[in-house]
Amino acid sequence: MTPYNDDKEQFRQMFTRHYARLVRYAVQMTGDTDEGRDIVADVMERAWRDFRRIDPDNRGAWLYRCTANACLNRLKHMGVERMRMAEAAAVTAVTDDGAYLEHERLLRRVEAVADALEEPGRSIIRLCYYEHNTHRQAAERLGISPETVKKHIRKALGLLRKHVNEKED
Repeated sequence: MTPYNDDKEQFRQMFTRHYARLVRYAVQMTGDTDEGRDIVADVMERAWRDFRRIDPDNRGAWLYRCTANACLNRLKHMGVERMRMAEAAAVTAVTDDGAYLEHERLLRRVEAVADALEEPGRSIIRLCYYEHNTHRQAAERLGISPETVKKHIRKALGLLRKHVNEKED
């Protein structure tokens, strides 16, 4: 058996032994089945890339440590996204009847920035915010990964924040 085939078989055994438990662990930490599966898939991909550098006696511990860290990073990131969405909602919220014109002005600026986005950002914003699709649904419709959707939303929200907060010329 070649070293590559030996690594492949050892990885397959490690994957079979730990995958289901890691997914349950990630789902418990994140509260989301799809997120848990995505995290474990990313950890397993990294494990394959670094397989020869991982101590064979500590592979299970390595997998759990990487999964826990990835879950914590994802939870932190999700909290930042929620905060940014709340900021965007606060900027565009109508607080009283006198604020209607200001609200409309802000909405026009937001729509102008959204319309000026390059693809696939423009389509992602349309699907997620105008048509109320989830990140996963938008990803499936566009044939891209949910992580790509999230990356484009972060970029778009950053641009929106920047342009909405600028003084009008």
